[in-house]
Amino acid sequence: MAKRSYNSKLIRIKGIKANKNPLNSKVEIRTSLRIPLKRGIASCILMNPSTADSIDSDDTINSVTEYIHKNIPEIHWIRFYNLYPFYEPRSPKIYNLIHNLTPLEYSTAMDSNRLEIKKSLESTTHLFLGYGQCSGDSNDKARYYDIETVKLLNMIEKKYKNDIFVFETSQSNKILIKNKYPRHPNPNNEHFAINHHKCHIKNGLIILN
Repeated sequence: MAKRSYNSKLIRIKGIKANKNPLNSKVEIRTSLRIPLKRGIASCILMNPSTADSIDSDDTINSVTEYIHKNIPEIHWIRFYNLYPFYEPRSPKIYNLIHNLTPLEYSTAMDSNRLEIKKSLESTTHLFLGYGQCSGDSNDKARYYDIETVKLLNMIEKKYKNDIFVFETSQSNKILIKNKYPRHPNPNNEHFAINHHKCHIKNGLIILN
């Protein structure tokens, strides 16, 4: 029988596992064949890491995971990224952390973080923006937060073509903060995501569909 190729549109080719072994010099056996289907992959871009790693979670990761599992069953994989890659449980303190970095340390970390997000966009089917609005000194906000959000949105606008969503939370009936910033899905551990809305990015701005 002629050999056939796997359909790469439906299957994650690199994840195929065949338990195939020789029985003797003439006979091979295959006891199992695992074919991982391509399903939805969600990438969530939040503010910055709190405490979660490969062993321990945190409130935000648990909250978003529960929300997506409950409301979007076609997603089989969630990847979390952040506007800032720096561990800091209290986001208002992120500027203090940045001030203690050299300019080279900061730019290297941010460039590497943005590259990691860029690489993920090709395989992402559902992109969630939930980095909120970082409070703090207005000069710091202009020098860091606003610049980084523009860089991020411009990259997404240029490189990503699938669905983009923002969260609606129990904090406010306004979907975007100041008609500009996506809401964090678990602000201050006091509120939570109650819905999600499709949007797109145009000229570096989030536009609700």
